Amino acid sequence: MIEIKLLKVNIEPIGVDNLDSFIQGLNNVLDREIDIVTEIDSSFNGYYLLPMGFMTPESRDGFVKQNINEKVFLLSVINSNIPGILEECKPAGITNWMLFRNASTAIIGKTKVIDKIRTQNEDDDEMYEDYGYDEYVPIPFDGTYETVAKAI
Repeated sequence: MIEIKLLKVNIEPIGVDNLDSFIQGLNNVLDREIDIVTEIDSSFNGYYLLPMGFMTPESRDGFVKQNINEKVFLLSVINSNIPGILEECKPAGITNWMLFRNASTAIIGKTKVIDKIRTQNEDDDEMYEDYGYDEYVPIPFDGTYETVAKAI
């Protein structure tokens, strides 16, 4: 399994509904408590999960933007912020706010990665194509955050 850590920046993410439920589900899947860190370690070979909510990349004088890169998967991003984040920051992937809130397993990820793992026939979704991303449901959802954690 790929190593992951939860990245918590010094800004409380408003709009990240059910984060505690997700963390508990993630802990259940990992069989241990996820490491929570406040900054990115360049020597870490895994991925960071960053709760976003209403935060924008410019939040707190760009502090958030400095912490979003290809090793960071964003949780619960407000829909209207997604295009700007994809264009400016190039994260590993995203769950949007509405779907995260409802424990869906739909993610937005890099098209080249999704094309390698896609196992279902799905309609083309060109919404994020210009940014090199696509929307995908890697496994069916059952309303539990354990399944959300597995999908991510």
